[in-house]
Amino acid sequence: MAFVKGFGILAIAVLLIMSMSYWAAGKARPALDETARAKLTTQGVAHSFIELPGGTVHYRLEGREDAPLVVLIHGFSTPSFVWNDHIAPLTDAGYRVLAYDNFGRGLSDRPGTVYDADLFDRQLDELLDALAINRRVDLVGYSMGGAIATVFAARHPERVRSLTLIAPAGLGVAGNRNLELLRRPLIGDWIMRLFDARLFYNAAAEEAKSAPNPGAFLADFNRQLEYRGYGDALLSTMRHYPLGAAREAFATAGRSPRPVLVIWGEADEVVPFAHATQLLELMPQAQLRSYPGVGHNITFAEPPLVSRLLTDFLTAQSARVTSGGAAGKPRGPLARMEARQCASCGPGDGEAGEPTLP
Repeated sequence: MAFVKGFGILAIAVLLIMSMSYWAAGKARPALDETARAKLTTQGVAHSFIELPGGTVHYRLEGREDAPLVVLIHGFSTPSFVWNDHIAPLTDAGYRVLAYDNFGRGLSDRPGTVYDADLFDRQLDELLDALAINRRVDLVGYSMGGAIATVFAARHPERVRSLTLIAPAGLGVAGNRNLELLRRPLIGDWIMRLFDARLFYNAAAEEAKSAPNPGAFLADFNRQLEYRGYGDALLSTMRHYPLGAAREAFATAGRSPRPVLVIWGEADEVVPFAHATQLLELMPQAQLRSYPGVGHNITFAEPPLVSRLLTDFLTAQSARVTSGGAAGKPRGPLARMEARQCASCGPGDGEAGEPTLP
């Protein structure tokens, strides 16, 4: 009896300590409010902000106003700076470019809501309305951004001219025991609230090694960690966003005749290249370009390659399948596209530690 009583007291004490540390961690970092955004703008590390019904959004809009608009959608944890090296090539090619931070990431608001497909779809729809974009746009989505772009195209076909999907989530992601632990109620909330900065900074430090400018990449990534709400937003996304369950959206978007380009590294350990088979079954009009030895980081590790593929696609809206590759690679829609090779990539590039979703 004494043992049971002692264990009960210990359990209550542990829960009390966890509750207090959870609350304190939530207040330890400043809010990303109007004052913080004004300071970030003065420092030259922020671009523009706009108020939407769901919250304030940080965005970057460049290029001629009368040019076709390309919308760049980033992934799970790394915000819109991941597109920095792609904006000039696109504007130089005659396009207007919009890149923005998804809610909960970068310098956009971290609303206390459920981070599901509806939230990110509504954010993009409201952003286009607020910016008075009344013509069809070319959507480019990377990782989770690929799922966001596909869901948007399925729900708003009248707003989308073309899709480019780079290592897109939505049909499945690699298993990760750490992520499964975080999805569990209570313990996942406590771990994320106290250790989100360390967890994601360490993952970003590994990813930064493959970026053209690792120091700038890590500084840009770390900026979002300085404000409260980032970890909570990512945790809600893990629990509610269909990172592996957006098949219906892919099928719906695939029934449209709009052109689709898919870019994928065959050594992707985060969103495995094997999912390309299912994607092309659901989107038979899609053109696939894949690269052996390249990982999930293809967007920021090989920006010249990706920018060339993107501008070529947007200009021609078509590409030529030339071979199925060696060692039994599938032919037809699944064939690897030749003529665009990654000059600096070798076997194993992009394979850094525990996989995370950029």
